[in-house]
Amino acid sequence: MSNPGETTSQRPLRVAIVGAGPAGVYAADILTKSNGVKDGDFEVSIDLFEAYPAPYGLIRYGVAPDHPRIKGIVNALHKVLDRGDIRFLGNVTYGRDLTLHDFRAFYDAVIFSTGAIKDADLPIPGIDLAGSFGGADFVSWYDGHPDVPREWPLDAKEIAVIGNGNVALDVARML
Repeated sequence: MSNPGETTSQRPLRVAIVGAGPAGVYAADILTKSNGVKDGDFEVSIDLFEAYPAPYGLIRYGVAPDHPRIKGIVNALHKVLDRGDIRFLGNVTYGRDLTLHDFRAFYDAVIFSTGAIKDADLPIPGIDLAGSFGGADFVSWYDGHPDVPREWPLDAKEIAVIGNGNVALDVARML
């Protein structure tokens, strides 16, 4: 970064953000709105990497479709990416496509904002039997997550939902 009053043109600060969920998009938003950038003291170039083809993480893939207020957050996140000062790179998996060594070679800073879309392992006998599914898997299915099979066994006559949190309530409501 240049010193205040310095007139030399220096390359922008290059920042990689791994994970394009709400935390990653908001980090990019804050960086592009920081005082040094607004005042013209320095420039920042941000590449936002995401393992999936689309951004927004669990807001896109982990919220029941009957939560329009929560899904509305996508609109705010979209406005950040739509400004054009942040480059989105989807279908790029950290550790497989790019490593920390790669990031260090091309970026001045790396922010990791990867999320968690995995069910907790429950110590219940039979939890791994056919027909037993985690809530996150089911929510990901009805939200169209690209890693979840498109066909889902919905022919059971009876079901049990374990839990009383938001995901459990979403699953029960959707079924």
